[in-house]
Amino acid sequence: MTTENTKDQLLALKVMRMSKPTFNEYGSSMGIDPADPFASGIEKAMSGINGCDSMELPVGSYLMAPTSIDNIYLGETFTFYIVVLNESDQICSDISVKVDLQTQTQRITLQSKLGDTQSELFPSRCCGQMVMHEIKETGQHILVCSVSYITNDGEKMYFRKFFKFPVNKPIDVRTKFYNAEDNLNNDVYLEAQIQNLCTSSIVLEKVQMEPSEAYTCHEIKPSQSSDELGNVFLPPKTVRQYLFCLSPSTPENALTHYRGVSAIGKLDMCWRSAMGERGRLQTSSLQRMAPGYGDIRLSVEQIPGVVPLLKPFVIVCKLYNCCERSLDLIISLNPELNPEIVYCSVSGLHLGQLSPGKSVQFTLNAFATSSGLQHISGIRITDTFLRRTYENDEIGQIFVN
Repeated sequence: MTTENTKDQLLALKVMRMSKPTFNEYGSSMGIDPADPFASGIEKAMSGINGCDSMELPVGSYLMAPTSIDNIYLGETFTFYIVVLNESDQICSDISVKVDLQTQTQRITLQSKLGDTQSELFPSRCCGQMVMHEIKETGQHILVCSVSYITNDGEKMYFRKFFKFPVNKPIDVRTKFYNAEDNLNNDVYLEAQIQNLCTSSIVLEKVQMEPSEAYTCHEIKPSQSSDELGNVFLPPKTVRQYLFCLSPSTPENALTHYRGVSAIGKLDMCWRSAMGERGRLQTSSLQRMAPGYGDIRLSVEQIPGVVPLLKPFVIVCKLYNCCERSLDLIISLNPELNPEIVYCSVSGLHLGQLSPGKSVQFTLNAFATSSGLQHISGIRITDTFLRRTYENDEIGQIFVN
């Protein structure tokens, strides 16, 4: 704490942080000296509270009020009580208190009506007000308190006090995307790792993915989860993993938002400290780089997992136009690349013109000539406009019984 304007002041300013108490950390127990003349009285009073007759008192029965502005984390609500005390024998009037919070990027004026409600302050009297502010930045913070007033002689007085305190990250969030290329619905999987960076344990009450308009989302978790109510106990330095599945909200978004860079959504996290204080953080918009498919993308919509030897089966495929021009497509089949799978469909089938962002579905009939795990290959798509051929091999697998 530092003070500006050291001239003798009639008023004193004090700032007290309002927070939950903490447990006493001075050892596992608090002993009572039998030689103390008050020992018997203390023992009798404490045994009535704790229900024990021992001279050793459990630490869990003692709480400590905050003694300084420390351990403030991003996402918490910083609550403090500001007090102006008249330490002189004069009456001070027109008292005005201004409270600002200086961060590394901005200066925020906090609401304070202390000066509006107290026009005069008599000797040995005080006035105070509680101020709250949600912490949204990390790094060094400076609480600037400015006080102005008028003495009995009509002299205008002014002084400022500065309270410095750091703001740290309470949790660390790491995200990773997985593209389900063979999935029929073009799903995207998001893995989120949340680590507790606080010095004490926290309880995660909510970790929710808020998807953008292009996606719908649901969390993937074990059917018999230990945190059925959503509360997860997280000791310091430990990590909790979450998995979310995001699906395109409409068929149009299945293609439009599956290429290039797209906004997936935000992670919203709420927790409580060991003493029940709330905290909340929300990530910035998560960006995902989609895999590049080129001009077209071929996906398998339906395929049997197991087929008998020499028995016909059907493969349902869908072809997407991923470029910004129209395509005129012809499908051809090359059996030489995969002799274990014989196609019964016509090679050289004209699929017609396909506009940008559109798709067309077609079926292939085939049978297997060899047992075991076989790949579906040898599918060629030709664009007659540019005379360009796209090769599609190993687009799926079947097991031949």
